[in-house]
Amino acid sequence: MPQNPVVSRRTFARAAAGTTAALALGGALTGCRSSADSSVPDAARQAATKLAAGLTGGDLKNVPLDDPTTAASDLKVIFSGMDGLRPTTTLASIAKDGDSCTATLSHTLPLGSRKWAFTSTATLNQDGETWKAAWEPAIVHPKLGQATRLRHTRKLGERAPITGAEGKDVVVKRSVHDVGIDKANLDKTKWEASATALAKLVKIDAKTYTATVKAAGDQAFVVAITLREQDIPRNIGAIAGAQVVDRDLMLASTKTFAIGLLGTSGLADEADVKRGKGEIQEGDMVGKSGLQLRYDDQLRGKVGHVIAVVARKDATASASPAPQPTATSSASSTASPDTPQTLFSVPATDGKPLSITLDPDSQSKAEAALTSVKGVAAMVAVQPGTGRILAAANSPSAGANAFATSGQYAPGSTFKIATTLALLRAGLTTSSQVNCSASVTVNGRSFHNYSDYDSSYSGSIPLVDAVAQSCNTAFISQHAKVTSAALRKAAGSLGMGTDYDTGFPSFYGKIDDTTAADVLASDMIGQGGVLASPMAMAGVAASVAAGKTVVPWLVEGHQPKPKATALTTKEVAELRQVMIATVAKGSGRVLSGLATGAKTGTAEFGESGKLRTHAWMICWTSAIAVACMVEVGESGSGTAGPLIKAFLS
Repeated sequence: MPQNPVVSRRTFARAAAGTTAALALGGALTGCRSSADSSVPDAARQAATKLAAGLTGGDLKNVPLDDPTTAASDLKVIFSGMDGLRPTTTLASIAKDGDSCTATLSHTLPLGSRKWAFTSTATLNQDGETWKAAWEPAIVHPKLGQATRLRHTRKLGERAPITGAEGKDVVVKRSVHDVGIDKANLDKTKWEASATALAKLVKIDAKTYTATVKAAGDQAFVVAITLREQDIPRNIGAIAGAQVVDRDLMLASTKTFAIGLLGTSGLADEADVKRGKGEIQEGDMVGKSGLQLRYDDQLRGKVGHVIAVVARKDATASASPAPQPTATSSASSTASPDTPQTLFSVPATDGKPLSITLDPDSQSKAEAALTSVKGVAAMVAVQPGTGRILAAANSPSAGANAFATSGQYAPGSTFKIATTLALLRAGLTTSSQVNCSASVTVNGRSFHNYSDYDSSYSGSIPLVDAVAQSCNTAFISQHAKVTSAALRKAAGSLGMGTDYDTGFPSFYGKIDDTTAADVLASDMIGQGGVLASPMAMAGVAASVAAGKTVVPWLVEGHQPKPKATALTTKEVAELRQVMIATVAKGSGRVLSGLATGAKTGTAEFGESGKLRTHAWMICWTSAIAVACMVEVGESGSGTAGPLIKAFLS
C-alpha cells in the first residue's frame, strides 16, 4: 500500500468517490477560414494576430489593448477554473467596419476523443498610429460577460474489475482504510508526538512520517498507511488525532494474491500524470504495477469533460464596462451568472473488464502450499485441454516478482521429457536399451547420476526405466543421436522454447544452439544452455496430458497459436508411458494416487565449489498439469513433490 501521501479531506473525498462533476451535452462551432481584406491596415491585422497569440499563451502584455490592466485581470479570472487548459486561438479573418476593424478569432481545444471549437469576435480601433483591441470578456468566448468565467470539470469512468475463470472475482472494488493524523482536530503541540506514536504502531519510518505531518497544512489529514480491515491496530484510538478514513480500492482477495501477475492500483502521482498524457490527474485511481498497470487504459476507461460558463466568485472582480446593446448584439447574449451554462462536453466512458484464466480457488490453494517455503518457490497449474493457466503462485520470499511465469531456471531432469521425444524421433522406442553407468565422460567432462540413485537400475536398461529413475548417464550416452536443433524442435512440440506475445510477463524457455558435445550432453539433462519457467514446464506436462502442443496462456484475447511440429499419436502414447512409469515405480512415487504421470528434476547452479540445486517436479492428470520449482532445494521428489502433493490433495 502507498505510504505518506498528504490528502486533504476534500481531495480525499474526491479520490474515494470519484469526480462527481455533472455531465451535459454541448456542441462545437467550426472556425472561419482565413480571408484577406485589402482595406484592413497592416497594423490592425498585426494587432489582431498578437491578440490571438496572447490568448493562446495566456499573456496579454505584448497585445495592444485599450485597457490592458482590466484585460490581464479578466483573463486570469476567466481561466482560473480551467485546470490549466487553454484553447489555441488563431486569427480566422479581419474586416474593415467603418472606422474600426472586426477580427474573427478561431479557438480549438482537444479534449478526450473530441475537439471543442468555436469563434469569437474582437473590435479594433485606431488610437493615433496604433490599432488597439477593445477588451471585453466575450473575446475569449461569446457567452462570457463581466460576471462570468469558464470552468472545466472532469468525470472519471468507473474502473473495471479483473475477472478470472468462469467470471469469478479476481480484482474488484473492496473497502480499505487510510490510517493517519488529522491535524485539524489536534493541538499543534501534539502533532509530532502523535505522528511518531502512530508510525511506530503501524511499523513505518517514524522520522519520515513525522516530518511529513509537520510539513503538511494545518487542516490536512496525513495518511500514514492504507490497510485492510483485519490489519487495523485495535489500539489506534489511544493516539490523539489518529483517524481511520474509509474508501474503495480495486483489490484482490488478499494482499499477496497473485501479486506478481496482478500488481497493484493506487492514487496517481506525478509519474502517472506524465504517462497519462492529459488523461490522468493526481488523485485518480490508476494501475501501479503488473496487469493493472499494463492494461490501465482499458481498466480505467476514458475521462469525461464539461466546460461551462459559471459565475465568478466575485462578480465585481472585472472592471470591464457592461456591454451596451447594439444593432448586432444585446446584453442578453452572454450567459446568466446565476445558472451554469454548458458550452462543451465529452461523456466519460467506463473501463472494460480484463478477463484472465486464473481460478481463484486454485490460486489460493497453490499459494497456501508454498507459504511454508523459506526461499523462492513457484507453482503453475494449467488446464491441459485449453492451456488456461489456473494458478501461478509464488512463495512469500518472491515478493511481487512473477517468477512463476517469467522466471528463468535450468529445468534439470524435467527436461528429459523433451529429450525423450527427440530420441523417439531419432529412432528409439521406450523399450530401447540404454546404458545407465555410474559415470560417463564427454569431451573431457565427467557426468554422474544423483547421489541416491537406485543402483538396481544400472547397466543396460530400457528407456522407460531411464526416464522413471532419472538416469543422467543413460541420456548423455545418447548425445550423438540428437542435435541442438532436434532438442529445440522436440521442446517446441511440448509448448516450450518459442516466444509468444501473450500480454503478461512470460518466459517459455530457450535451448541455446551448440556444437560442443559436452554442452549438448548437459542440455539433454536440462542444464547447459537450457532455461525454462515453471509455466513453461507446466506446458510440457500439459502437452503430454492433452496429446497435443499446449502453450499456457493467461489473458483472454491473447491466446497463442502453437508454431511447432505436432505430436503424433505414437509419440503421445510413449511419452505418457514414461511419465506414468515415473509415478508407478520411479522418482514420482510421492504423487501416487494423485497424479497420472510425473517427472522430477534437479539442476545445479552457482559457482564451482558452492553449487546449489534447483528442485523441480512436473505432473499431470486428465484435468490439470502442474509444475513446481524450489529455487534452492534437495531433490525433486523430496522438496518439490510434497508441495504439489499439498496442492493436489
